[in-house]
Amino acid sequence: MNSSVKEYTLWLVAIGIISFTLLIVNVNIVFGQVSGNLTSQPSAQEWIKIDTPTDGKQVPMDRDLLISGGSSDDSSKNCEVSVIVNNVKPYHSASATGSGGDNDFSQWNFTLSSNYTQIKEGPNRITAKLSCSPPITKWYSISVNGFRPSQSNENISLPTLTPSVLNPTNASTTENITTKEQPLQTQSQPISSINSTNTTESSQGNGKVLNVVIKAAKNPVSRGDAQNITITVTDQSSSANIVGASITGKLLYPGGNYVKDFSGITDTNGQFVNSWTIGKHGDFGELTVEVQASAPGYESKSATGNFQISER
Repeated sequence: MNSSVKEYTLWLVAIGIISFTLLIVNVNIVFGQVSGNLTSQPSAQEWIKIDTPTDGKQVPMDRDLLISGGSSDDSSKNCEVSVIVNNVKPYHSASATGSGGDNDFSQWNFTLSSNYTQIKEGPNRITAKLSCSPPITKWYSISVNGFRPSQSNENISLPTLTPSVLNPTNASTTENITTKEQPLQTQSQPISSINSTNTTESSQGNGKVLNVVIKAAKNPVSRGDAQNITITVTDQSSSANIVGASITGKLLYPGGNYVKDFSGITDTNGQFVNSWTIGKHGDFGELTVEVQASAPGYESKSATGNFQISER
């Protein structure tokens, strides 16, 4: 009788242990699923999009193309935006143009130029990538159709830049520098002026001349800080904005140790903005800006300017 009771008791204990073990396993599985769901929520909240050009848009070949859009990033997050066209690697970094400053990619843009690749005839795929830390990646792709514009009728699609792109700093701290062949004209604050000279290259001989205005956001600018230059192209005679003018330029850093190329096209205000960050460990001194502007029916115009890079 005592032996039977002991065996019955041992069976009860064994069943209890097995049941408790199964319960713990089930709880861990459920907890893991809940934790996994909670972890994946931030990724679902991140997003990126391309606003310009629109999907299916006809865009001209052999021209720089401004690509712009938005994302879920803000100044409190650690995200970056990059762009790839027709899978020509690597991805190229876009510029942050959000109201939160240089690290705010809630609005962004990227100028596609021949320095990277160009739109080809027919379908072209453009992909924007949002990369955040901790590791979260989102993509957005569109397809545009490249066409070869005729000499007599160029159908160029030009996006309108947002005010944050056209004037990324407070207007009271910037200076408008005229680079016509006359004494330099500046506003009242010399801190943002840059010395410049201007020459005209007459290749067409038709008498129509461009005027180039360079607007520097900071002078001097500290190493590690963001800098913006706005290039405005107008008709020298009528002062009308020149839309679709081609801009090519170089940034010649102090000491001749580094040269950075840039290019783009002017928007509906006749403006092109080049934004970049001054290296933290480069030389300080005078940085020279070389710009050339050209437009159909006009003589091309070259201009040079400079501003100072200072230590912090």
